[in-house]
Amino acid sequence: MTKVALIDTAHWHVPLYLEALEKAGVDVVGVSDPTEKTGPALAKRFNARSFTTCEELISQVRPGVAFVFGKHIDMRKTANFLLDQDIPIAIEKPCGIRSADVRQLSEKASRKNAFVAIPFIFRLSETMGVFRCAEALGRTDHASFRFIAGPPSRYLQAGNPWMLEREVAGGGPLINIGVHMVDMFRSLSGSEITTVSALSTSHINNLSIEDFIAITLKSASGTIGTIECGYTFPSAPGRQREFTFSVRAGKRFLRSINDGIDVVTGNETGVEQEFLPVEFETDLYYAKFVEHVLEALEKKTPTIADFGDAARVLEVVEAAYTSAAEGGRTIHLSN
Repeated sequence: MTKVALIDTAHWHVPLYLEALEKAGVDVVGVSDPTEKTGPALAKRFNARSFTTCEELISQVRPGVAFVFGKHIDMRKTANFLLDQDIPIAIEKPCGIRSADVRQLSEKASRKNAFVAIPFIFRLSETMGVFRCAEALGRTDHASFRFIAGPPSRYLQAGNPWMLEREVAGGGPLINIGVHMVDMFRSLSGSEITTVSALSTSHINNLSIEDFIAITLKSASGTIGTIECGYTFPSAPGRQREFTFSVRAGKRFLRSINDGIDVVTGNETGVEQEFLPVEFETDLYYAKFVEHVLEALEKKTPTIADFGDAARVLEVVEAAYTSAAEGGRTIHLSN
């Protein structure tokens, strides 16, 4: 039975992991929570010990893997500590607020041949499976994604007000949810992103983080991408966000429609059209991530993403923020 530690659990993603951990039958040996808002209750739920800090937990128990949450600004310190202790890590993105910090984690993890898993959950999604089938017929020419989540107030309701502070969270919707779209574009383009430009606004909520940001990307392979993300959707129970996309790959054009993907394929006689049902509820992907982590740990197989992937995505995020601050100037990235 895998021994699991839950680290810095005062984080809105934690509830998305819990049922999957229970279903997997793991032994949660410890829960840490500096805020003491969620830790004691979670420890009781899993019949585990409750601690204030990660360091205190590790000094008392030895997990087989640590699922790490917490504030973005604290993630680098926690990850470094766990790497020093040779404990396998599954850590929420973005893993830090600066790409240089996450690059340092990547280099350290590589030297130690450490187990690291990052929940770039779309890599496990039905959507990505459809994209990969389309790519088999030819390269991706262009891709556009829109992910507009609910208002910033939902983080206050979840007990995470720090998410609205740029110096602690590193930014707003781009570093929080846009990273998934950047990672998808990297995967689809098959090469690193070379140029980035962006425009953003923060006039809606007058916070230090952006309300909405639109970025344009180009990869070394020539693939063009656009990403729009924000905290501007008037969400309610059962209707929390907009997630839409369109992708051109080979002779296929794929676009999201209700409950699935419309695939239009060009041929000599005209076009063929096919509907593929797909689950777009992103919250469900976290259970798949838990299953993936536990399986990769047991079988010693590669994880879907590591610190290297997170660092490269965060480089793009930083470039987008720089571009937006400078009125949309194109930023060129070195590979």
